[in-house]
Amino acid sequence: MHHNNRIHRISTNMNADTDICERMQRSIICRVENFEIKRSHRRSMVYETISIIGLLFLIPVIYYIIISSTQSGFGKYISLIYTDSSYILTNWKEFTLSIMSSIPIMGVIVILSILFIVVSSLRRTVRYSDYSENVKHRLIAA
Repeated sequence: MHHNNRIHRISTNMNADTDICERMQRSIICRVENFEIKRSHRRSMVYETISIIGLLFLIPVIYYIIISSTQSGFGKYISLIYTDSSYILTNWKEFTLSIMSSIPIMGVIVILSILFIVVSSLRRTVRYSDYSENVKHRLIAA
């Protein structure tokens, strides 16, 4: 009988230790997942800010392109396509060179760069906000 009591106490202690280990494991996992949620939320906010700043930078760049294209006569070359297409067909090489030289290249490069930054930032914003939502749903389900 004494032997059975001892086995019962050892078994009870082992179950209690197992419960403590499981609670510790759940606690550690919750802390790590909370850290991941906060980190992905911060990243999402940073990329949102970059996107907004990029969109704000588009305004002066578009203004620059409009001003420089009107000064270079780019709009006149484009209107020539619709008004006198026979001239363009006969002198297409000169027309192509003229239109290429009147395009505000720096403005176009800057706009494309800003658009690339904005689009990639928006993609990452969505990725990190989705990640934090998925982790939150896993925490709620657990």
